[in-house]
Amino acid sequence: MDFDVAVIGGGVGGLAAAVRAAEAGKKVAIVEKDQLGGECINRACIPSKTLIDAVKLLSRTERANWIKKGNDGELSLDYNALNAYKTQIIDRIRRNLQRTLEKYGVTVINGKGEVQHEGEVKVGNKTITTDNMIISTGSVPISIPDFPLNGKNVLDPWSAMNLPYVPPKVIIVGGGVAGVELATLFRAMGKEVTILELMPRLLPVPGLDKDVASTVKSRLEEKGIKIYLQAKSKVTSSDGKVRFHVETPSSTEDVEGDLAVITIGRKAVTDGIDLNSIKVNVDKRGYIITNEKAITSNPKVYAVGDVTGVPQSATKAWKQGLVAGDNLTGRSSSMPKYMPLSIFADLEIGSVGKSIDDLKAEGVDGKEILVKMEDIPRAWTLNEPHGFFKLIVGKDGKILGAHMVGEGATEVINTISMAMELSSTVNSLYPVTFSHPTVTEVISEAVQRAVAGEMY
Repeated sequence: MDFDVAVIGGGVGGLAAAVRAAEAGKKVAIVEKDQLGGECINRACIPSKTLIDAVKLLSRTERANWIKKGNDGELSLDYNALNAYKTQIIDRIRRNLQRTLEKYGVTVINGKGEVQHEGEVKVGNKTITTDNMIISTGSVPISIPDFPLNGKNVLDPWSAMNLPYVPPKVIIVGGGVAGVELATLFRAMGKEVTILELMPRLLPVPGLDKDVASTVKSRLEEKGIKIYLQAKSKVTSSDGKVRFHVETPSSTEDVEGDLAVITIGRKAVTDGIDLNSIKVNVDKRGYIITNEKAITSNPKVYAVGDVTGVPQSATKAWKQGLVAGDNLTGRSSSMPKYMPLSIFADLEIGSVGKSIDDLKAEGVDGKEILVKMEDIPRAWTLNEPHGFFKLIVGKDGKILGAHMVGEGATEVINTISMAMELSSTVNSLYPVTFSHPTVTEVISEAVQRAVAGEMY
């Protein structure tokens, strides 16, 4: 046997599994056909947040009237320099990953991993044998009939985000997480942005509070982004300009732009892996089915990340990789009950657990405690007092969810996720003190109101 564990795919999930297994003394190999870090580090999470944070800094500076801006009063963005900075960050993270793998003796094999038989991975002309296998091959955008990708002006999100130049008019299909983040980015760059969303609301993410979605919609519209909801659309022409035919309940029109970004439609990457021969089951969409321990229908085969279906996020992939690494080395580990969601829009969004509407639909007694960000002193010192925080509390005081839109929401929500995983109640959190002035004081304020106020 060449290896104890062979990981096919070096994205964040595969890397987490490999390192965890190697830490426990297993002999591990990673087979990666492209670059270590996968989508998240090379094309998605890290580059997108680098760009979004940069343009948000520009936006915040523009509205700070105490910062001198010169005679014309305008600031500008050097997109070439920003792209160079983004590349430096990606390279630095990849080097750190490489050093970690070397530290634990993980063998990196460059090439496409193919599997025809259990316990064997073929890479080019070489076949390695392994006791356990972890499939971490991710997902890729697909071209669907109404929105055919052409590699020129109808692109998937990550291709669009990594363009050296963004043209003046951008149309984004899909108002989900990727669509909202990209709209934030392109509008802050001064582009004319339109979002076409099929559903009745922006951010139609399961469990996400409807008031968060409506607040984000209003904020984006204030920034000049045009949003179509309940929009049935399709590309009618992409020769030069990109033209869409758009039907909504109240209108029918044609919309034109220089660039279309299609944020809907992905599929699991399993080509070259004969899942039937290794007895690994998939769902109706082709995603690998796993249990809470990241184990497939074959106990010798684990799967992590996007290839296992929704939620398709680096948050899930990293944790699932750790869980897989734990279980194949004898440490019992399971996926968490709660998975926080972070969205890096113009106003950050954080969400975990149930919304009050979820509780009502399930017939569960509960209450939401609302704290406006304008009640939090730190929000004012940051010049961003907009937004709110909602804490969802059950009748017994147990924390069932939280939803926030506002500066720092992507950090705040992690604290709530931890509290929920530990089955905390508002009474158990009541004695906890948060330092002042901080954004996380919004949690303390909500808890104080829940305990001291008349809840029912």
